[in-house]
Amino acid sequence: MPPRKTTDFGALFESLIEDLRIQVAASVERTLSDFNKRLARIERRLDQLDPANAVAENAQNRRICSLCDRVAVARGLCSAHYQQWRYRERKTTPRPTRKTPAVVSPTLVLTPKSSEVLANN
Repeated sequence: MPPRKTTDFGALFESLIEDLRIQVAASVERTLSDFNKRLARIERRLDQLDPANAVAENAQNRRICSLCDRVAVARGLCSAHYQQWRYRERKTTPRPTRKTPAVVSPTLVLTPKSSEVLANN
C-alpha cells in the first residue's frame, strides 16, 4: 500500500480495509478457481471409471485424452498426442519405392476366329 499524505486516520483506516478486502477477494477467487479445476478433473476421472453414473450433458466433456487431461480429438488422444502417434506410425510403416517397376499380370484373350490363346502384357 503506497503511503498516503493525510492525517485523517479514519480515511487511512478505511483505505487500508479496502485494500485488504481486494487482496483477500483475489486470493479467495484464485483458491476457488483451483478447487473447481481439481474437482472437474476428479469428476472426469470418476466418469471414466463408471460411465453409467455420468451426467448425460457431460457426455461430450467425458472424452479426454488417455495420456493427459485435455479434450480428446481422435483415438482417445488429444491433438498433440494424436499427432505424435501419427508421426510414429508413418515412421514405422514402409513406403513403396518408385524404383521397383509395377507388376502387370498377363491377361488371356480368346479370339473368335480361332481357338488360339494370346497373351497380352
